Amino acid sequence: MASLAHSFFKSEGRKISREAETGSGMRTVRVADSEPGTQDPYQLRPLPNEDVYLFLKSFDNAGVVRQADPAARRVAWKTIGAAGVAAAFLVVMLLPGAYRLLAGYQIDRLKQSREQAVKELRTLEYEEEFQRRMPRMNELAKSKEFAPPTRDQVEFVQPKDSVAQLQNTR
Repeated sequence: MASLAHSFFKSEGRKISREAETGSGMRTVRVADSEPGTQDPYQLRPLPNEDVYLFLKSFDNAGVVRQADPAARRVAWKTIGAAGVAAAFLVVMLLPGAYRLLAGYQIDRLKQSREQAVKELRTLEYEEEFQRRMPRMNELAKSKEFAPPTRDQVEFVQPKDSVAQLQNTR
């Protein structure tokens, strides 16, 4: 791609050389004429606008200190306070849901413990009924060598001041 500067340098046979001044930090670019017979045939052509003068100055901002702004401190603390209030509001809004979730877990645990207690009660009632059966009682009496009571050993107790009383029929 050809530019205007490129076409001028190509037609005039000029050579571009660079010089740099190190003391002041400035760089300069200079165009020098070349003799027609001394050109290197393998040298690349110059870039477009390579002869443009650029002045670069370096800046050192190490000693610059930002001016204190008293209003910025208040704004920062207000922002921190508002963020804290917003966070507290969010936590307060989420607490009922979390409480409801934990209560659901507790209710589930209580239902499971109730089911376990009911199963245990049924097992104990079954064992008690098994122990109370008359054939079982007779079996236990024989194993422990008990004798059935005689009529004189049995005494029926009647409650006092009751409407229905048993009468002794001897």
